[in-house]
Amino acid sequence: MRRLPWRSALAAVAAALAAAWVIGPVSLPGEQPIRFVRPEPATPAGAAAAKPPKLSRYASPIRYAYVPACEDGSGPCANWILVTTRGERGWLPGADAAGSLALSQDGTRAAYLRGDETYAVADLMTGTLKPLPVRQKGGSVGEIFGAQAPLFSLDGRHLLIQRDHLDKNDEIVLERPVIVDIDSGTAHRLPATDRVVGWSDAGLLTVTSERTDSLPGHITSAKFTVYSPRGKAVRTFTLPGNLTYGTVPSPSGRTLASLVRELTPDSIADLGVTLTDTSSGRPVRTVVPRLPAGWRIGEILRWDGDDALVVKSRGPLDETTYHVLDLATGGLRRLGIDMAEVADLPLQPADLGVVVASVRQ
Repeated sequence: MRRLPWRSALAAVAAALAAAWVIGPVSLPGEQPIRFVRPEPATPAGAAAAKPPKLSRYASPIRYAYVPACEDGSGPCANWILVTTRGERGWLPGADAAGSLALSQDGTRAAYLRGDETYAVADLMTGTLKPLPVRQKGGSVGEIFGAQAPLFSLDGRHLLIQRDHLDKNDEIVLERPVIVDIDSGTAHRLPATDRVVGWSDAGLLTVTSERTDSLPGHITSAKFTVYSPRGKAVRTFTLPGNLTYGTVPSPSGRTLASLVRELTPDSIADLGVTLTDTSSGRPVRTVVPRLPAGWRIGEILRWDGDDALVVKSRGPLDETTYHVLDLATGGLRRLGIDMAEVADLPLQPADLGVVVASVRQ
């Protein structure tokens, strides 16, 4: 089990809350007002509480989901908002805006922790919901404090779930990862690990840091293990310890992508994205993104095939947007996910308030 420090993060959130105010919904320039697929009907005062609304069915895949910034704490404002590739919007009942949400890469499924402390997967094309045999007792502390969000496999058939809890010293403990077969409901628990890295076609990649004296220039090594969806270790390899964090595996599993940064007297300079061969541990090449002046890549979210990355970019005024980075040319295609309203949320920074799914045109 892995313990994470969280008191400093809690202090930062408390400070933000003390200085924050609640604002109404915001539309971006040129963006149409939000139109919900199935808005919640109003409940007259004194009337019995309405039954939980059913899931909506969507005619096209989900492009992204976000946490709304609005004053009302019910209906859509209490849940994640889904936006399809055609611009259709709807909200996901039961997916608490304060909790984690996962979307399959094809934009057809969503996974989240429900109020009854069980995980569920929603089929967004059919409007059906499937409970999973994994319970999160006491609820999750949330990603902002270091919890691991659920992760769909590349084909959307399996889900990684890593539960968390607070120990007697109020430190966050990440429990052993669990891989769930969504259709059959079977679950396989993995050995303890430092970090879940992500999915490849071969299975789930995890990493554990170990002290070493066999790698010149490094005091730690990163031991990577690939687990099949049935929880069996199918491959291990060891790389320098500086690749323990911030790396993302390609679908083939043959390459890791990581940001290259350099500390300067005034700031942190982004030098591009380094691709590392997992079989040799050697850098293959560095890709320099063709970003406008003042912009930089803030995070690699995932791969899109074996020749492109989905990245989150930041502007000179700390604006946030999303691109697909072509690894052959360094060119970027903007995804049109400019979430100004998410950035205004006092307790849900833009880093955590958006989940990207289908990026295909």
